[in-house]
Amino acid sequence: MKLNEPIYYLNGKFIAKSRTKISVGDLGFVRGYGVFDYIVTYKDGLPFLIKKHLQRLFTSAKLIGLKIPWTLPELEKLINKTIAKNKNGKEKVIRIIITGGESENTIRLGRKPTIVITVNDRKTFPTSFYENGVKAVTYDYNRESPQAKSLNYIHAVKAMDLARKKGALESIYIHKALNKVYEGTQSNLFLIKGNEIITPDGDTLPGITRELSLNICKKLYSTKMREVKIRELYEADELFLSASNKEIMPVVNVDNKIIGNGKPGAVTKIIMSEFRKFIEKGRW
Repeated sequence: MKLNEPIYYLNGKFIAKSRTKISVGDLGFVRGYGVFDYIVTYKDGLPFLIKKHLQRLFTSAKLIGLKIPWTLPELEKLINKTIAKNKNGKEKVIRIIITGGESENTIRLGRKPTIVITVNDRKTFPTSFYENGVKAVTYDYNRESPQAKSLNYIHAVKAMDLARKKGALESIYIHKALNKVYEGTQSNLFLIKGNEIITPDGDTLPGITRELSLNICKKLYSTKMREVKIRELYEADELFLSASNKEIMPVVNVDNKIIGNGKPGAVTKIIMSEFRKFIEKGRW
């Protein structure tokens, strides 16, 4: 075991990261059949909105026909135990992954699912990203089973490779034929136009951070969940992303088109501030 190596949970055992192994016949490996969720910690290792994340994990599993044999409290306990084994004074990122297990013929469900819980030190984005805003690109794709947070990230990987090549932080899914805007590969999207905040509705992942952001927005502004046309993306006064690892991230450029005045807007800054206040209160 390497010095300061993370400890993971795998199928009933706590194991050093370098020794964590799954079967090459596991359906998560050979077929991408499985679900996951991603959680961050605040306040010295407290998992943020953990129950909501686990509820979404169960929903995702149901949508793809994967039975989870653990209860929500059992999974919450396992996550907290894994966090405790990785305590070092730094905040964490947690991934809980459940697959169809080891298959006899690489297609039939295994006798029992595989469960992996990873806990690693959390890396934050530069302050300048929040102060100056970030760049995004669009990617033409109509997601399959968007309500499920599954392991199938083929298009997300391709979209983020495109973003990287163009110097962008995120890639936003659009459907040109249907003239629709959906969400980011790893985030939800909010637009501000005039005195109204809009977030795309339908065919999007029910983001936990999005839900919190919506609640904040609704208390302060007229807020709508509706279909968003592609031109609205470029014509917005302000844009921001919401995600567990990004919190509220202002977007000032999409496909090399300047959004608003090219700087994080006043409304976005207020939502960012209110989001941080909610975290600091610690009643979640």
